[in-house]
Amino acid sequence: MKLKITLLLAAAIFIFGCTSNKLASDDLAAYVDPFIGTDYHGHVFLGANVPFGAVQLGPTNFMSGWDWCSGYHYSDSLITGFSHLHLSGTGIGDLGDISVMPYTGDLKLTPGSKENADEGFASRYSHDNEKATAGYYAVQLEDYDIKAELTASKRVGVHRYTFPKSENAHISIDLTTGIGWDSPVEGFIEQIDDTTIVGYRFSKGWSKDQRTWFAMRLSKPLSELQVYDQDKLVGSKGKSKTITAILNFATKANDAVTIKVGISPVSSENALENMRAEVPHWDFDAVAKEARSAWNDELKKITVKTNSEEEARTFYTAMYHTMIAPIIFNDVNGDYRGTDKKVYKNAPFQNYTIFSLWDTYRAAHPLFTIFQTDK
Repeated sequence: MKLKITLLLAAAIFIFGCTSNKLASDDLAAYVDPFIGTDYHGHVFLGANVPFGAVQLGPTNFMSGWDWCSGYHYSDSLITGFSHLHLSGTGIGDLGDISVMPYTGDLKLTPGSKENADEGFASRYSHDNEKATAGYYAVQLEDYDIKAELTASKRVGVHRYTFPKSENAHISIDLTTGIGWDSPVEGFIEQIDDTTIVGYRFSKGWSKDQRTWFAMRLSKPLSELQVYDQDKLVGSKGKSKTITAILNFATKANDAVTIKVGISPVSSENALENMRAEVPHWDFDAVAKEARSAWNDELKKITVKTNSEEEARTFYTAMYHTMIAPIIFNDVNGDYRGTDKKVYKNAPFQNYTIFSLWDTYRAAHPLFTIFQTDK
């Protein structure tokens, strides 16, 4: 369905008035600015995802109050990791599951603290070296001279970390840290082979019983995986409320390590199946291109005619924000976990979750009845 609408911008209604159309209609994603809403009380997600995708892969800061509900605030300058689940635009903080962080140097098991980030693996960053577009995010981690890039499919987050030369390169998989009210209940990590890791994270927060399974594959064989329960080394496999794994490498200059992380509400086996189905290759740029194409397919359902790129940016960024949630909550084979915690196999429909109805019933859901009628 494609709607051709002439709109005049008003405070809460997507309306523009104009005389001609100079927009690049074949790439409306060019008018999306994901940084809009990340300051003041905006609470919006910043990172890489596709429309209504299960994965929202983006940077997280130390939680510093209510304005960090999405995990990120524009006023901040410290990144603690890149997690795969985020809320957007809500008045509550939650999720932040499966946080991944690359770093170099001495082994560190936690992000540290906002007051003393040097105690942990958190890194400083600058907005001058940060970029976000529809389906893609990049930032330079200043403390480690690592370029971090993120993109995603529906159920798979794809990371690309470009390291400097180092004999002590690391990637942390943190199942303890969450966002806002989130806290861990149980985590599990197991190394399957030299490039595959599986596990799960159970947590509680604004939602009382959350369960996420994951499977991770790396483009570069890891030299060693160390699993820690707090500061106690437990081997290459571990289960605990406070579980973290450290992947250890040696890297050459400009050594790029690509990581694929599939998630599932059902099992790590399903997370692997999601990965095989959606991202069977190692071409990061191809995934980013597909993500942008997915955004363009949705954005072109409403055509704006305007002379002003600023008006187009306002409109298409707002439209983009309406499609971060609700999110897909079943696997490529149809399996999902119900609110009764039972697994339902081969569902003949698409299951969704994160219906933030307090925030969306006035405007977003009425809008969906116009351009998301298939849902």
